[in-house]
Amino acid sequence: MRFIYPSIKSLNMPTKKTTMTDLENEEEVEKVIEEIMSEEEKAKTKVGRLNNTRCYLAGPIDYAQDDGVGWRRNFTEFLNRMGVLPLDPTDKPTTQCKYNEIGAEKQMIDKLVELERWDELRTMAKEIVLVDLRMVEVSDFLVAYVNTEIPMCGTWDEVFESLRQRKPTYVVVEGGKKKMPMWLRGKLNHNFCFSSFAELEAYLEGLHTGIIEPDFTRWVFLDRV
Repeated sequence: MRFIYPSIKSLNMPTKKTTMTDLENEEEVEKVIEEIMSEEEKAKTKVGRLNNTRCYLAGPIDYAQDDGVGWRRNFTEFLNRMGVLPLDPTDKPTTQCKYNEIGAEKQMIDKLVELERWDELRTMAKEIVLVDLRMVEVSDFLVAYVNTEIPMCGTWDEVFESLRQRKPTYVVVEGGKKKMPMWLRGKLNHNFCFSSFAELEAYLEGLHTGIIEPDFTRWVFLDRV
């Protein structure tokens, strides 16, 4: 496909000493354009409290219709705009664990269950648990999606581990506070339970920009890292 050159004006390209005729070939032109677009993307990231923090995304995978991928990908886009690094168990940022538990890997797990290969399943599960809980440990805060109609196990472990470590822990419950399990009511401040991701995003946006004061019994912002 032939590359269509945008105008210099539309790209806000600096004009001094830089013209299309100064560039030797199309590859150099593309490189300049990519650099400009990259800077524009960086400019879209809002500076605030949550820049450079890490957020673990907890929620059902085993019995979720889409393997728990959909909401995580959507929420990742929101986090990226604030400069937050998402830690996603369906897209693990490490080669140490080769299991993301989705797609073909999930089909392989189902096949091992059908064949009753319990030792192999335990080995796989231990690797998954180790890496996912380590991601909880290194996160600055945790966001969880809870649907009481979907069986969950690891999600609860991650949520309670986050609370034990006194990390800021935010839970989106399908159906809102009325659907909170009773045990969760005793462990989590209901003010940090949300009925939708839009509601949670508005809260985090306020926290990020300073409109909302953080819960300093859980939040620790480091000035030098």
